[in-house]
Amino acid sequence: MRKARIWDTRQLPAYLSPAEYAALMGLNLKTVQRMCRTGELPAHKVGPRLWRIDKNAALERMNA
Repeated sequence: MRKARIWDTRQLPAYLSPAEYAALMGLNLKTVQRMCRTGELPAHKVGPRLWRIDKNAALERMNA
């Protein structure tokens, strides 16, 4: 996974949508959705189709 340049993480919302995370990390949206389904990303479902990715856990994973 490519490392994204994030200058100020305080500007990000607490939970990111898969589209926001994909744009931030330079990934394809389908890849992020698959990572949510398989548990590679710290995400949880909101409703039947919406995913939300925890910002802090995702940033920790990115720095690891």
